[in-house]
Amino acid sequence: MRRLSQNKGYALAFSLIFLFLIVSFVAAYILASAHGLSTANRGADSSRAYYIADAGITDAFIQLRGYSSPASSFTVSNASFDPGSGKMGSYSVTAASNGASWPIYTLTSVGTYNGVTKTLVLKAQQTSISSYAYLSNTEIHPTYGALWWITGMTTVGPVRTNGTLNISGSPIFDGTTTQSGSAINYYNGVTSNPNFVNGLTLSAPTVTFPTTALLNNISSSASSGGLVLTGNSTVVFNANGTINVTNSARGWNNTNMAKPTNGMIYVQNTNSSTTDGNVTVQGTVKGQVTVASANQMYISGNLVYNTDPRTNPASTDMLGLVSKNDITVLANSAPANLELDAVIVALNGSFQVDQWWLTGKGNMIQYGSLVNNYCGPTGVFDPSTGNLTGGYNQLQYYDTRLQTMIPPGFMAAVDSTGRTVYVKLSYREL
Repeated sequence: MRRLSQNKGYALAFSLIFLFLIVSFVAAYILASAHGLSTANRGADSSRAYYIADAGITDAFIQLRGYSSPASSFTVSNASFDPGSGKMGSYSVTAASNGASWPIYTLTSVGTYNGVTKTLVLKAQQTSISSYAYLSNTEIHPTYGALWWITGMTTVGPVRTNGTLNISGSPIFDGTTTQSGSAINYYNGVTSNPNFVNGLTLSAPTVTFPTTALLNNISSSASSGGLVLTGNSTVVFNANGTINVTNSARGWNNTNMAKPTNGMIYVQNTNSSTTDGNVTVQGTVKGQVTVASANQMYISGNLVYNTDPRTNPASTDMLGLVSKNDITVLANSAPANLELDAVIVALNGSFQVDQWWLTGKGNMIQYGSLVNNYCGPTGVFDPSTGNLTGGYNQLQYYDTRLQTMIPPGFMAAVDSTGRTVYVKLSYREL
């Protein structure tokens, strides 16, 4: 009897231990489930906070684009109650400029949901009309028809056309190359093998081309702190930073003077005349200056920077040339090998050479940016060989300083809705 009683005691002890283990496992499972649910909820709240912060960035970026001249800093905020969860979500965004002449804006957005916060930072900068080594609305000239990129021509930097590139032979495009046309137009009878070093994008949306608003902005600025000339004029740049000006209305004949305080020179028509308001330029540019013409612009010789930014990156020399119509190189007066350091903008016309068939010409180096409404002739080639037989061979190099600075009076690019175009430099979570 004593042995049976002991067996019952052992059975009871084992039962209690087993029950304790079962209860412990169940309790641990419940705790783990509760913790997992809490973690899942926390993760969901974190995701919501992230997307709320992202919405704040979007809101502030849209507002930034809506300003033609945004304030150096502004704030955007919003809060809303989520009736489905009974929780609050909100974002608060601060936008601040770095104060540069071509500013970078930093947008910092803090998103909050149910006590969880996420912070996102976007850096953005306005895009100018001088963001390309070459930009055109069309590659078709209204008088000469299709104009061709041929063997020997080289462009280093972004190329963009709202039309279709016409190619004969093997030109080099050393930069992003984008066109709105669906296919390249190749010259018949010539084997063509263009080198798109950084690829080619076809059927791209058109970009908004600059308008006479740029001309009006320079005209207005030149009237206050700049120089306004009436009638045909000549401006020669000197390496010491002065200019020599010829203008009959002022009685000036190669008259030496200081460059305008704000660096802007505007040549206007006589009354409503369409036959004058032309300007001819050449020389060595020291400092920053923009010359604009209400009609035509002519280049009679080299235009070079006093301090070459290609060998001295600290150079701040910069030239802007803006014409309502064409910008034309005068082949008879320009040297055989020509250099043009400038941002060249032909709003309604083209950049061209007046006697593009002349022999004895060599390379035309363009350092800066070339923007023209339609492509203009600069030389002529033999259709049977594809070789240049007259005029200049174009070598274009983008001035990368134009990503952070612009010539006096230049404006930000706008899209078809009139909103300022910005490039997003970086986007990250803190």
